[in-house]
Amino acid sequence: MLDLERVGEMLSRNLPHDNKDLIAYAAGLFDGEGNINYAQYKCKKPNGKTYLKWNVAMEIAMTDLGCIKNFYDIVKVGSIHFKGIGKGSLGKVDQWRWRCSHQKALHLAKLFLPYSTVKRERLFKIINHYEFIKSKESLGKKFSFLKPKKT
Repeated sequence: MLDLERVGEMLSRNLPHDNKDLIAYAAGLFDGEGNINYAQYKCKKPNGKTYLKWNVAMEIAMTDLGCIKNFYDIVKVGSIHFKGIGKGSLGKVDQWRWRCSHQKALHLAKLFLPYSTVKRERLFKIINHYEFIKSKESLGKKFSFLKPKKT
């Protein structure tokens, strides 16, 4: 049985990401099971005025805590939370959720981009959002594995 009390004790260790196999595994897991939230929405200030706010986040939700902990140990950013089932949720199971946002999401987007297929466009959006790059041609200059299409 897993030690559930240790989930809250996990610390962010700033070790270098030099093991490409582990990064590729994490990127594949995220590509298949993860979710990227990249949206702009309106918020109201207390004085009644509205303003636009960005939500940039990456998330994985699974029922297996061990898998989420392994993912966290590889990426070393974000947080793990428990999401229990609600009243009247027939056939559903408790979930563990890993989540990171903003600059940490940018860091992971750069790490996962070479290995991503399904979520590649959303990862591009996160990178463009923070680095103010307007085109994929500009990204091609930063990341050698990208080859811009010639027209």
